[in-house]
Amino acid sequence: MKKVTDIVDKIDSVFFLIAQIAVFIMMILTTADAAMRYIFNHAIIGAFYFSEKYLMVIVVFLSISYVMKMGGHIRIDMFIRYLPRTLVKVLDIIYPLLAATLMFAIAYLSMHVTIEYYVTKSVEAGLIPWPIWLSWIWVPIGAYMFTLRLVLISIQNLLGFNKEIIIDNEEMN
Repeated sequence: MKKVTDIVDKIDSVFFLIAQIAVFIMMILTTADAAMRYIFNHAIIGAFYFSEKYLMVIVVFLSISYVMKMGGHIRIDMFIRYLPRTLVKVLDIIYPLLAATLMFAIAYLSMHVTIEYYVTKSVEAGLIPWPIWLSWIWVPIGAYMFTLRLVLISIQNLLGFNKEIIIDNEEMN
């Protein structure tokens, strides 16, 4: 299990690095576009569109699994303290699996959309004919990675759950 987790963590780190590079490119592009508007009264053609349709998608979907690993996602837990500890541990196993199921569906469907756009060579209408599949490809990649992360979390919670039950039973004796 440790080897699988290490491999997933390394892939996550590479994806997160790509997302960070995308944020950096977005900062430079937005700054350059604003400077061009004010200094030369002429914007960079396609800068906003490229940031919105390509870089933002990369940032969101390639960082989502890493953020989960770091515990950065929102978690609503106002009622957790009122539930029995065992129930909370069971829910910590079930909820990631439910989220993984949803993310897998998103990944699977978006993969088919990406393939369709690639095969049909679809491009966006506008001044620059951006290939649509290059925007969509990040969705299944990130969603599959997030699915894997959620399954790993659920398995880790299950393994930890079993250990804590044994410890709790030993404390009772």
